[in-house]
Amino acid sequence: KNVVSNGLVLDKNGNKMSKRLGNAVDPFETLSKYGPDATRWYMISNAQPWDNLKFNEEGIGEVQRKFFGTLHNTYSFFALYANIDGFAFEEKEISVAKRNELDRWILSELNTLIKFVDDAYADYEPTKACRAIADFVGDHLSNWYVRLCRRRFWKGTYTEDKIAAYQTLYECLETITRLMAPIAPFFCDQIFRNLNSVTKRHAVSSIHH
Repeated sequence: KNVVSNGLVLDKNGNKMSKRLGNAVDPFETLSKYGPDATRWYMISNAQPWDNLKFNEEGIGEVQRKFFGTLHNTYSFFALYANIDGFAFEEKEISVAKRNELDRWILSELNTLIKFVDDAYADYEPTKACRAIADFVGDHLSNWYVRLCRRRFWKGTYTEDKIAAYQTLYECLETITRLMAPIAPFFCDQIFRNLNSVTKRHAVSSIHH
C-alpha cells in the first residue's frame, strides 16, 4: 500500500499558523467563500500534498478567476453557439484527417496532455497534473484555439467545418473535466452532466461513474 502524508499549511510568509500569532485561517470560512474545488485546486497546484504549503487566500481567488473562470467561459462560449445551432453530437464524427489544421493541433495537444496527466496521477504527482491542465486550458484551448476559431462558430451556415469545430471543442471540454475530476469533483461533474444531458454520449448520471 502507498500512503501520501500531507505537509504543514503555513502562512504566506512561511510561518506556522497559530491563533496566538493571529495568522490562522478558518478553513470553513475559506471553503464557504471560494468553494471546495478552487480551494483544493489551489492547494494541490501550489505544492505537492506531502510538502509544506505557504497558504495565501489571494491565491485561491486568482485560481478561481484565471483557471476556473477561463474554463467556464470556454464552456459558456461553446454552449451558447451549440444551443443556437442545435449541436448535440448527432452527426457522424468527422475524421481527424478531414478536420481543420487547428482542430488537429489542439487534439494532438489534448492527447499529449492525457498521457502526461495519466502518468502524473499514477506516480502520485497531482501537482504536475494540475499545472499541465491549467496550462492547456489557459494557453492552448482558450488563448489560441477558441480565439482563432471564433469565426467558424459565428458562421451562419451549418457546414462540415463548423460541425468539426463543435466536435473538437466538445471533446476538449469533456476530456478536461474527466482529467480534472479527481481534484475538482463538483465543478467537473456539473459541466460533464450539462454536456452529456444533451449529447447522451455516456450512459451515466455522473462523471464519477
